[in-house]
Amino acid sequence: MRIHIVEDDFGVRDALTELVSAFGFAARAYADGESFLRAGPPGPSDIVFVDLGLPGISGSDVIRWLATQARAPRVVAISGKPRADIDAMLRELPSTPLLRKPLEADAIAAYL
Repeated sequence: MRIHIVEDDFGVRDALTELVSAFGFAARAYADGESFLRAGPPGPSDIVFVDLGLPGISGSDVIRWLATQARAPRVVAISGKPRADIDAMLRELPSTPLLRKPLEADAIAAYL
């Protein structure tokens, strides 16, 4: 199992990568949706943490793409946006769990 982190904020991306690594998992981090998509599809046992507010290809678009994969990984959305904005984005997506920023270690661990 590999953990993929798609987050444009360097501080959040770096902290999440370190946290996941501390739990003993291999992590790959991407600064945007484009670089994540270029890397190829994740495996079915992988987990993808994806920020909803990515520049360029949005986190919502990344989640939609992942849902079309024949062997889709688990996906967890992350966001620091206001709740009303998040709710509007999630209504258009397949059922996706959400973690709010600031992220907490216990909440991340629950998905690992």
